[in-house]
Amino acid sequence: MADVLNQAEIDKLLGSLASGEVSSAPDKAEKHVKTYNFRRPNKFNRDQFRAVQMLHESFARHLTSTLSTMTRSMVSVEISNVEQVPYEEFVRSVMSPTTLAILDMEPLNGKGILEVNQILMFSLIDRMLGGKGEPLDPSREFTDLEKVIVDRILLNIFKELDQSWKTINEDIHFTLFGKESNPFFVQIVPKAEMVLLVNIKAQVGAVESRMNLCLPFHTLEPVIDKFNPQEWFVSKDKYLSEDERAKLQNTIKDVKVDLTAQLSSTSLTLAELNRLSLGDVICMETNINEPGLMKVGPIPKFSIVFGTSRKGNLCASIVDVIPSEEL
Repeated sequence: MADVLNQAEIDKLLGSLASGEVSSAPDKAEKHVKTYNFRRPNKFNRDQFRAVQMLHESFARHLTSTLSTMTRSMVSVEISNVEQVPYEEFVRSVMSPTTLAILDMEPLNGKGILEVNQILMFSLIDRMLGGKGEPLDPSREFTDLEKVIVDRILLNIFKELDQSWKTINEDIHFTLFGKESNPFFVQIVPKAEMVLLVNIKAQVGAVESRMNLCLPFHTLEPVIDKFNPQEWFVSKDKYLSEDERAKLQNTIKDVKVDLTAQLSSTSLTLAELNRLSLGDVICMETNINEPGLMKVGPIPKFSIVFGTSRKGNLCASIVDVIPSEEL
């Protein structure tokens, strides 16, 4: 029900209108306008960016280990940024000469680019040839010997990319289509085509430089829906089919694990340890009639009793399996 104004309230309202304190014009609803840049359209959403970041953080960790082993020195690789830019902007941001590896991403159509800064590549080469990792003249081209080492470095980078991208598709495989040193000679997509750009920071000793992974949108379009972190987490808990279970068992069946049979354990202070001498007795935490413990790696898994085999070897017999909820 509407409120009814008395004469005093009506006179007061009319006075406010006459003095301009109250506007008689109706309030206009504020319009919310969403800006859209036709030159840089958004091809990837926030979740997809997050998925790309997670995917290549795994790649960076594995590549850190691989390059450290190859160069026998401390190498650090980490993802600094993930963005989408027009292909022309990526090309203009790359210094020449550089190492541009043109990638085939089977079974996806199209090409990608892995750009490795010349300073970083020369530093890796110097370490692999026994040097201190000091960058050579980045303005010169590679010698024939250096080209062989560059191919070996790229091959190991591709292996780690393959492993990381199995999260998206088991069949995706990165191979080298060709190499170039001048970015303006590489035209894998039209200039205005949007590309996904993964900026990677790498450090070899005291030398810090970068790599860039450039992936066009149309190449990723067939699998773009799989860049969803929520689906990755859910898929970890999904029920495995018989074929998947058999494949997993076949993959891990030859993996060796350490088994440790432990009769008992106790703790001593350094002072007590220092006072120990021949004939001293150490009290253990387990009764002699209680079973021992067998660990798989660091994890207690079985209750055991000790004995000897027919050949006189010390052995352990499993008497019970420790439930996982008790671990």
